[in-house]
Amino acid sequence: MFDKIIRKYVSDIMNGENHSSFAMSAITLEDCSIMPVFKEDLSIPEKVESLLSQMTLEEKIGILGGRDNLGINGVERLKIPDIWCTDASAGVRCYNRSTAFPVPLAMAATWSKELNRKTGEAIGEECRGKGVSVLLGPGINIYRVPTNGRNFEYMGEDPFLASELVVPYIQGVQSRGVITTVKHFACNNSDYDRHRMNSEVDERTLQEIYFPAFKAAVQKGGSKSVMCSYNPVNGVYASENKDLLTGVLREDWGFEGFVISDWNCVYSSEGPVKAGLDLEMPYGKYMNSKKLIPLLQKGRITEEMIDSKIRNLMKAFFEIGAYSRERKDPSYNEYEAAHSEISLQGAREAIVLLKNRGNILPLNKMKQNKIVLMGFNAGETTTCGGGSCCVKSYDKVNISDGIRSMVSDSVQINSIATEKKSYKLTDEDRMLISDADVVLVSAGFSNVEESECWDRSWELPFQQDRLIKEAAQLNSSTIVLLTAGGGVETESWIEDTAALLHTFYLGQNTGTAIAEVLFGDVNPSGKLPFTMAKKWNDFESTKYYVKKPEAISFLRVVGPQGSNAIRKPWTLKYSEKMMVGYRHFDTAGVEPQFPFGYGLSYTDFAISEAILSKDSIKKGEACEISFIVENKGKREGAEVVQLYIHDREASLIRPEKELKGFEKVFLEPGESKKIILPILPEYLEFYNNGAWSSESGQFTILIGNSSRQIAASLELELTD
Repeated sequence: MFDKIIRKYVSDIMNGENHSSFAMSAITLEDCSIMPVFKEDLSIPEKVESLLSQMTLEEKIGILGGRDNLGINGVERLKIPDIWCTDASAGVRCYNRSTAFPVPLAMAATWSKELNRKTGEAIGEECRGKGVSVLLGPGINIYRVPTNGRNFEYMGEDPFLASELVVPYIQGVQSRGVITTVKHFACNNSDYDRHRMNSEVDERTLQEIYFPAFKAAVQKGGSKSVMCSYNPVNGVYASENKDLLTGVLREDWGFEGFVISDWNCVYSSEGPVKAGLDLEMPYGKYMNSKKLIPLLQKGRITEEMIDSKIRNLMKAFFEIGAYSRERKDPSYNEYEAAHSEISLQGAREAIVLLKNRGNILPLNKMKQNKIVLMGFNAGETTTCGGGSCCVKSYDKVNISDGIRSMVSDSVQINSIATEKKSYKLTDEDRMLISDADVVLVSAGFSNVEESECWDRSWELPFQQDRLIKEAAQLNSSTIVLLTAGGGVETESWIEDTAALLHTFYLGQNTGTAIAEVLFGDVNPSGKLPFTMAKKWNDFESTKYYVKKPEAISFLRVVGPQGSNAIRKPWTLKYSEKMMVGYRHFDTAGVEPQFPFGYGLSYTDFAISEAILSKDSIKKGEACEISFIVENKGKREGAEVVQLYIHDREASLIRPEKELKGFEKVFLEPGESKKIILPILPEYLEFYNNGAWSSESGQFTILIGNSSRQIAASLELELTD
């Protein structure tokens, strides 16, 4: 009961109308023409130095702490404007209503670089229209355990997939003059006790699993901001971790942007300043004049440390034009309809068809006279998980609305238990279910159960498994629509159902996209960006995880601040090392419920004529693999072809296979296309003894449409 009270209280604050308590700055976000003026044409570094030289120490320190929850201070005396931020990756959350896009995990299920780029562009445009210059996303933490309450905000379990999709998203947002903030660096892979959970991870696992998406975001995407995480990493809080914020980010990767704290994740003054944190949010609790000037006087920190932080911030703001333009872009209204269409297309391509017994799908509109729609997401549909990713949209199409729009008025649609979370069927309910042509069970989570601030359960809440089984026993044409930010327990009911669609959280056009897929107007093309297990303990990572991840307390939600003695961090060992997701399942030979990269279609595809451009290459050389993809069915559709590499002779333990390429290809019935994918030198490397390297030997190049469905395998030799 206490858990429910905390969830409801925090959810009302974070998911409430217009998010008023998290958007205090909205009332002050009037347009502004204040901007610095220079007497001559200067380069950006020269402009920064000119302004820096005119600032007092107090003015400099004032910039290092936020204001009004989402603001970054300027200096009015020097006409340096304030800068405004917003959450997050699925839309512009904090300034009234915006377009609600599919969550990042759903966008990862599209496996579409182009759609992720377009989504980034649209969100960037909406930011500009609202006067926002910093987007507090995207999130790119790895899906380590299925119960992480924020998995829906991230891009799946594979670092290569996340890297390939986050880069075009970043480029899309920043092309519109808005800074992206990749988060949460690093190893914030659950929200259970996120302020105190010390992630203990070996260096090789960091480099191969948890760092690559951040590295790609910085080096290839050019993200101008990185957000540090709440948690300690290997015993040192991320906001105070010099190895992470300076050693890895700046020295190893060449990052030139600014590092921002997560909200209330700074726990001291001296540590963050020295480590490389540039900006404390939502205000300067520890990075303020009262605390920093005494440290300066004692020689514990230097003014140059403060100056370098101002340079990092101002350089980024000059580069996007935030210091030389009107705050709001008046052309914003031109883009609304187009943004909704982008959101809809993302939702269409995200839906993953996991089971389709007897090809029950797509449904024939002319044969469905009686439809039963049941489950608490069937009425008021959840469009996003809870917390800082949750967007209040301009419009919302519920599942029931989407289905009604697809069938004639004569079709009877009966809704059962859509408003309550107690699924005890009445005799009338049972009669409706038994008599229906098809039963649609919308099962899963809401933005209260699956949210930032806590983890969720592995099993469906509120005994929904019993509801699914009872419905399926009454009607063999029972189809489950799963609303969730990842995998759930399905073993207890999957055999009873006729079909299963994973629908994630699809944004404002959820109902339209689901209905179009159900009735065949859209052919599903989504592929799982994570592995769905049969049992909780089938994941290697869950063997070292907390026993009841959904349990919460006020202390774990709020998080203690101050010294380590007050915080009392505890250690979670990432003992599975690199064996995250399919890497473990494929290496250990564990049979998944549904493998990584899996997804069915209403048509059939074939992969043939695979050939390597070279059978043998030297270290440092690249080659290519080409093959033919053919649509052998009677419907147009899209297939995601995937390239995996198996190191046959590694001297160290390596996963059985790793994703190193993919392409989504759209084909008409009978159409075929030749696909060429590169095999770059770094695809054959692993991390060892502080460096990336490859070993001569034999590699198997695999082409398929999931990690377990391989259509072709070829041998490649690597020589010195």
